[in-house]
Amino acid sequence: MLFLVLLAGGVLWFVLNGMPYINNLRANWEAQRLQAQWEKPYREDTYGGKTPEETYDMFLDALRKGDTTLASKYFVVDEQEKWLKTLDQYSNQNLLVNFVKELENTRKTWVKKDHGDTVDFQYKVLVQKDTTADFEGGKIKVPAGNYTNETEFEQNTYTKVWKISQL
Repeated sequence: MLFLVLLAGGVLWFVLNGMPYINNLRANWEAQRLQAQWEKPYREDTYGGKTPEETYDMFLDALRKGDTTLASKYFVVDEQEKWLKTLDQYSNQNLLVNFVKELENTRKTWVKKDHGDTVDFQYKVLVQKDTTADFEGGKIKVPAGNYTNETEFEQNTYTKVWKISQL
């Protein structure tokens, strides 16, 4: 009888003191698993150069070859799917050659602004007449004038390659 009372007391103590500890361990393990799952695409993302300029050259080379899948991989992970769709549309409409020429021309006038783990290249664009442009599935009016645009790069913190974050 004494044994059963001691056993019941031990089980009660374990439930009151041990279970929160075990639940905390399980919660920490689950958080680490989710963190690793979230980080996986970033840790495996090796597409890009040692410098922003090298990444841009690799991106242009892929476009020149018509490889929109490869070209999209030079963007940050969160933007790759969107850019694959956009580049595929350009390809289907036979616009890649003109797009590459435009990107090559803008690079000639880049002004670099280095912020450490991000780099911006600003360039001027002259729109000679009012026009309408497609932007993220919609049409926007672009009045004639001089504009400053930028191409932005950021460094993948895991693989240290440079990725295009804004084009």
